[in-house]
Amino acid sequence: MTHFRKFFSVLVLLFLSNILLAGEVVYFTDLPKLVGEKSYELKLKELEIQRKKVDIDSKNLRYLPSVNLDHTPFFESLRGDGYNRKGWNTTLNLNWNFGEQGNTIFTNLILELEYERLLLEYRALYQKELFDQAFQYAETLKLLAFYDYDFSNESDADKQFQTVQKLYKQGIESYLVTQNSKVDYFFYKYNAIKSRLDQQKSQSIFRRKFLLKDVTLKQIPEREYKILPLEETLKEYEKNLSELNFDIVLTLNKVKILEVQKQVRFNDLWVPNFFVNVYNQNARESYSGLSGTWTNSQQLYDYSRNDYSLYARSSDSDFNVGGNFGFRFPLFNRWLDKNEFEKSKIEVKLAKSESQFLRENTGLFLYELIQQHNNLVELYEISRESKRIAEENYQIMEKAYKTGSASIIELQTVDRRLRDVMRNEIQNRYDLIQLRLQIGLLLGDTMKFLNN
Repeated sequence: MTHFRKFFSVLVLLFLSNILLAGEVVYFTDLPKLVGEKSYELKLKELEIQRKKVDIDSKNLRYLPSVNLDHTPFFESLRGDGYNRKGWNTTLNLNWNFGEQGNTIFTNLILELEYERLLLEYRALYQKELFDQAFQYAETLKLLAFYDYDFSNESDADKQFQTVQKLYKQGIESYLVTQNSKVDYFFYKYNAIKSRLDQQKSQSIFRRKFLLKDVTLKQIPEREYKILPLEETLKEYEKNLSELNFDIVLTLNKVKILEVQKQVRFNDLWVPNFFVNVYNQNARESYSGLSGTWTNSQQLYDYSRNDYSLYARSSDSDFNVGGNFGFRFPLFNRWLDKNEFEKSKIEVKLAKSESQFLRENTGLFLYELIQQHNNLVELYEISRESKRIAEENYQIMEKAYKTGSASIIELQTVDRRLRDVMRNEIQNRYDLIQLRLQIGLLLGDTMKFLNN
């Protein structure tokens, strides 16, 4: 069986390599670069960061006073008074509200914290995307190994069934043994088809994420996975969870933003608005009779009255400069401001509570993952040793069967056992890889426990 397994493994690999020959070759170590270049979600987050950067770059403009320039030309035909009026009015107004300027400091601080949050979200999203794709990469290779394994099983089961069928025709084996061999063959054939379908689905998820039509995934290099000392590992990472775990870091950033917003609410409640307003007003008017002609440089002739108009005036411009300052202290709105301030204090408490709970929960989750990891390392070592022993047992039983000292049923029993432990080894290896990815994600570096 061992020779046939190797033979069919080579055939499967050649078959898959021909199918994927035109596809893009991806190595496990290429994933960090691939995620950074092809992740659509990361590109969207980059655009968010650029948009926020525009606000950050213009933050100093918010400290400038409010300046308004109004220029209004006008024309009136006052037929009842017997003249036309035209001219323009220009006003330059400068207003500086010191209460709003104080809040501008906090507004800019919030902008900086929000920008910092977007950068943190980008890093967190990158690690999450890397985890998802690395996990899917390992899942696809696991299913591909299952397909290779099940395809080999199907071929071996078919060979055994043909052998048992010949023995049955010779009267050496019973009908029941023949039927059992037939059932085994169809069982492994079903598993092979299902494994191929599962592998195709898994690879499709990986390809669509990166918009790759065809892809060839290279094997993850073999390495020895050792047990992580529970106490030492927890001691090393638990104290830095607030700096390593992105979920916790983001909750701390949220607390900072809410603290600043609380200060803004405090200012709205207790700090009066002190304002300074300076204005410059320039106006010019000119008059003309309804005939549209001047009759006097100082006065206009009023044809309706048949004399010079009492409303006539020169066309000289008027120039006014002034200013005012004062305080605004809202009275009735203070109850609403007080409510907003109280709500902001509660929001800060909620955010701090959430951050503390998340930290404790993450520490507990890390403890559980390390325990699972260490148990899985033991299972993996057991499965590897079981596979070695099962292969030796099969070779012994195969020789015994050929010499006639063992029956086909005994050989099939040992063969099934070997297949079971082989599948367990595949499952445990990739489960261990995926679990190490999860521990790395929890500590802010997805590939940490696969690169070290």
